Amino acid sequence: MTNRNFDNFSHNFNKWQRNIINFTIKRNLANKELEKYIKSVPTIESEIYRALFTAKEYYTHKFRYYNRKIKRLKKKEREFKQLLVFAKKEKRNLLEPKVKDEISTSIRKVKQSIKEIDDKIYNLSNQIEEEALDVDEESSIIEDIKNSDQDKKIYVRHLRKLGQDLLRELKNNAYFKAVRTIEILEINLKEISRILNEFSQKKIKNHRKMLDLCRKAKLFDSIKKQIENELLGAKQETDRYLQLYFELKNRSKKNLKEELLRQFKNIAKTKG
Repeated sequence: MTNRNFDNFSHNFNKWQRNIINFTIKRNLANKELEKYIKSVPTIESEIYRALFTAKEYYTHKFRYYNRKIKRLKKKEREFKQLLVFAKKEKRNLLEPKVKDEISTSIRKVKQSIKEIDDKIYNLSNQIEEEALDVDEESSIIEDIKNSDQDKKIYVRHLRKLGQDLLRELKNNAYFKAVRTIEILEINLKEISRILNEFSQKKIKNHRKMLDLCRKAKLFDSIKKQIENELLGAKQETDRYLQLYFELKNRSKKNLKEELLRQFKNIAKTKG
């Protein structure tokens, strides 16, 4: 081997050696990162599934709570509707009572008397403001206003008592009791319907969140499967390169032997 050939050999050998070292370093770094990542997968998986389980338990608890509430409200709604049907039927079987004539007449008369007194007080007050009165006339009018006001108070008290008597009569009447019962039941049914709708909306939102959790769990499983496939693909790719390396190495050895044999034969012919 000449010096030039030796230098070429040394240069190529050193270059090849450096490439091997660089390849080994890069491969080791990549392998360490890959190993670190693979080892972290069980921990990440455990944390994700623990969080999913806790969230699912929470939403399941809320779902059951909403179901119980809705079930109770629907039961109460049915009961109130039955009572409403009964109350309306009872009302149809009752006659609407006529207000007693004496009470009605008395109320009209008292209201008329109060109006007359108000008009009188108004006219007397205007007389004091608009007319030039002496002291005695003004004092007389003021006294008249005072007396009229006292009469009005008496009539107002009487009117209040008549109103209470009328209310008591209506309150104790079966027909008006049925009317009041119907009003109360309709108010309660309206409130139950509002609360039912509110809990139904909450139940729907809660169910959507549960479905979203299930989708996320499936997505995580899909990602794990993808990583597994990529790792298997990387192994297959590595195996392919390893096989190619051995094939090329064996082919190189064969070619080298054939070349050396050819050179020896040429040398032998030259010497002969």
